[in-house]
Amino acid sequence: MSMEGELKDLLKGLGHPVVWGVFDKEVGYPRMTLQRISNLTDYSLKGRSDVETARVQVTVAAQTYGALLELAPLVSQTLCDYRGGSVIRIKELSRRDSVVETGGEVIRLQMLDMQVRYRA
Repeated sequence: MSMEGELKDLLKGLGHPVVWGVFDKEVGYPRMTLQRISNLTDYSLKGRSDVETARVQVTVAAQTYGALLELAPLVSQTLCDYRGGSVIRIKELSRRDSVVETGGEVIRLQMLDMQVRYRA
């Protein structure tokens, strides 16, 4: 399984909607989206290595700060504790807060930048 599929399946275990990219249809809150921000491939003297490091942004969206503050640390801990499949190690690099107003609603966001080292 790919690194993307592993992370998505891992976060689905938290019981909220998760997608890599964008949702195709409206889903409830809280929810999570994942996207690759950057990628770095390791090389050896013999050529390309099979180990890569990606920066993945996990955006947690919720209608209340309470739900956001409950879920975001759980997302971080779940990812940072995970080792298996193609994933070698995950660590949190940064966390940012934001809000989005949509159709009269205010949606609270927390974006977690995660460094994911994995076997390609």
